[in-house]
Amino acid sequence: MRPKLRPEEIMRLYKDLAWLWPIISPPETYIDEGELFIRKLKEYGGERVHHILNLGAGGGHLDSVLKKAFQISSLDINPPILQLAKRLNPEVEYRIDDLRIARLGRKFDAVVIHDAICHMTSLEELRAAFLTAHAHLDPGGVMITFIEEWPEHFVQNRTVVSHHHQGNIEVTYIENNYDPDPDDGNYECTYIYLIRRDGYLDIQTDRHILGIFPIADWIDTLKNVGFEVIEDRFEISKLPDTAASKNNTLPMLIGRKT
Repeated sequence: MRPKLRPEEIMRLYKDLAWLWPIISPPETYIDEGELFIRKLKEYGGERVHHILNLGAGGGHLDSVLKKAFQISSLDINPPILQLAKRLNPEVEYRIDDLRIARLGRKFDAVVIHDAICHMTSLEELRAAFLTAHAHLDPGGVMITFIEEWPEHFVQNRTVVSHHHQGNIEVTYIENNYDPDPDDGNYECTYIYLIRRDGYLDIQTDRHILGIFPIADWIDTLKNVGFEVIEDRFEISKLPDTAASKNNTLPMLIGRKT
């Protein structure tokens, strides 16, 4: 049985520890990924794509690349991380909202759901996110997302360690993935941050519960909400560990509103 977590124990990277985000995942590391999304949006959306909706802004690092090609509107549920996005991209329209239920009352040429989709912990939440995308598109409009983890790809106890610094702050970042119940549709991602300021150590922990579903369930869910589904691949240029060396691509799903 999974232990019940207190709200202050989870998703701290988007809340009180949001200031760490530009240090451990700086904007320049999103250039290749963002340019890939631009190419895919143009490939599948065509010349009609000018204004896109990003469901799950995070710190705005993907937006910092997408804004070079498109007008961006973007939302996130966590105010601290959204403040970082606003500071990085003052020209982008940001709002606090929940991607599972947001209804902005207008349409966009395309919708992007980046890694925020990982936080959908049930097929019902996944469906809700896709319904939000569907509600903000005209017929023929496209939504792009990708699958970061699925049962056949998951490696129990996969652990990644990386080191980062900014000014007088050094951060050793440790990420561990563990699934205590392979049948419940989600897994635990635990982060440990070793933060050193001028050599003085501060240790912080953070836990995220993330969704894990068969690829067929993703496709069926998209179809059920009214998308024609196109399967593509999301190329990964570099991975920090050998656990995923068996496959250097992730499934990318394009939904075209019918």
